[in-house]
Amino acid sequence: MTSLLDLELSRDDLVEQIMAFIEEEEVEGKTDPIALINSFDELEAQIATKVDAIAAVVAAKEGEIAYLRKRRDNFNSQIEVRENALSNFKTYLEKILENRADSTIKGREATIKLVKNGGKQPLWTNENIPAKDFPANLVTVQTSYKVCTETIRKQLAESGAKELVINGEVLAQLQPRGTHLRIG
Repeated sequence: MTSLLDLELSRDDLVEQIMAFIEEEEVEGKTDPIALINSFDELEAQIATKVDAIAAVVAAKEGEIAYLRKRRDNFNSQIEVRENALSNFKTYLEKILENRADSTIKGREATIKLVKNGGKQPLWTNENIPAKDFPANLVTVQTSYKVCTETIRKQLAESGAKELVINGEVLAQLQPRGTHLRIG
């Protein structure tokens, strides 16, 4: 199949031949003006067909891309719906297990438990008190004051207390650990 570039080059050659014929110069092989015009018309038709084919291919590819994007968006939407439904179901299971004396439900092969989260226990610090007003051993000094929660947790763990009170004001409190489901 002839490329669009080849067709356009052939047309350019034919235009030169027609111009030479008009200027009454000798044209190699083709001296009949009607044959030159017919050849020109054929090339123009081939070029038009080629351009239409290229446009059709481009439109088809753009259509495929749009279709795939739509499918992707549909899949993403379905994933989000299923993730939300699963999250809501897990929340429902957590509420059921929170209200039971035993926070475990056993099946033949699987067990559902409500277990405490690991990692660092959440710690509340009084935001009304600027970090720079905390005792020096409870903050790390940087370009700005930042409460050193590790030191507070350590001090609370050593004292066995749940909150840190200095000069009658609560600086920090240990918060209850969150929960999550373990299914397996």
